[in-house]
Amino acid sequence: MAPLPRRSFLALATAAGLAAAVGVGVAFREHTRNVLTVTNGSGFTIASLAVSLPWETLHFEPIAPGGSVSRSFRIVSDASFVIEGELADGTRLGATEGYVTNSQYGEAVRIEVGPGGAIQLRQQRR
Repeated sequence: MAPLPRRSFLALATAAGLAAAVGVGVAFREHTRNVLTVTNGSGFTIASLAVSLPWETLHFEPIAPGGSVSRSFRIVSDASFVIEGELADGTRLGATEGYVTNSQYGEAVRIEVGPGGAIQLRQQRR
C-alpha cells in the first residue's frame, strides 16, 4: 500500500483533531449539564407539575405512578425551586425546596412525590 500524499495526511489529521475536539466538547457539556428528575411514588398519576426557578419553569405532565421524567435546566443566579402541581385524585402539590447558585454546574436534582403528595427534594453533583 502506497503512503498517503502529504495533503491527504494533513486533511486526515485535521479531521481527526476536529472530531476529537467535538467529542471532548460534548462530553464536557454532558458532565456539566444540570438535570432535574421527578419520580412519582404517590400511588396516583401526577396530573400536572411545574418546577419553577425565576428564569424558567419546567412542566411535567402526566407522570404515571412509579414513573419518572427528567429535564435539563439552567442555573442563572441564586434561587430555590418552587414546586406546584396536582395529583389525579385532586391532591394539591406545593413546596419551595433546594437551593442553587450561579457558580454551580452538573447538578442532579431529584424530586420525589410520595403518598399524600409529600415532596422530598434531593440535590447533589452528577
